[in-house]
Amino acid sequence: MKRILVLMIAVFAMFSGLAQNTVNGYKYVIIPKKFDFLKKENQYQVNALTKFLFEKYNFSPVYANSLPAEIEQSSCLALHADVKDDSNMFTTKLKVELTNCRGEVVFVSEEGTSKEKDYKAAYHDALRKAFASIAELNYKYDPSLSIVSQRQNVSVPAVSAASHAATETRTRIAETKEATQATARKVESRVSEARSSADVLYAQPVENGYQLVDRTPKVVFVLQSTSADNVFIIKDKNGMLIEKDGKWIAEYYEGGERITRELDIKF
Repeated sequence: MKRILVLMIAVFAMFSGLAQNTVNGYKYVIIPKKFDFLKKENQYQVNALTKFLFEKYNFSPVYANSLPAEIEQSSCLALHADVKDDSNMFTTKLKVELTNCRGEVVFVSEEGTSKEKDYKAAYHDALRKAFASIAELNYKYDPSLSIVSQRQNVSVPAVSAASHAATETRTRIAETKEATQATARKVESRVSEARSSADVLYAQPVENGYQLVDRTPKVVFVLQSTSADNVFIIKDKNGMLIEKDGKWIAEYYEGGERITRELDIKF
């Protein structure tokens, strides 16, 4: 019996450690102004309490309609928070779910429950209990664990003294060639951008979001809805689409390269 208990504690500790390392790689948590199970923005002050509790446990929460420049430049720095409601007639039940820029679920809290009859009191009681498992993560942001950092880190092999001169020569030749190719790519990119700037994408509703088609019509992007207003996941592109100052900004990866692009979308 003691062995089973020790094993269960070890397994729990292992999974807690994994969850901690996972969330520690994200600098921000995005809080929507309205959760799906509520009818109005910040109804019963659930959204405000969610933001307060994340702040209490050392996270950096921000509202979806007030994102810092860092997130606009790299959406993968942030997790998206959602509160899931599985209540019944007698018990209020809430869980907190965190997903990353790829739409992957990174963490799900323990279920918080309440028997309070008043809606506001019940939601607040259940949410605080759900955050107990988030408190146990002992969150502390570690840039080395972030998706962005892992993509940017490139290992450089050591070069021996004997081959240093030859390496420098090859490097200069490669740099000259790359500079020529880069110039050609920039010219081609500017021409491509000039052609595509007049292109309009049309949003067609599909299950869980929209598909964006051109005038052909050809499907260019598939958008998946999130709990945040005007924030979409770009399917199969490891990217996000965010509305900022009336403009739709898409950030995604293509061929291992990060692309940021303004889209002209007609909904």
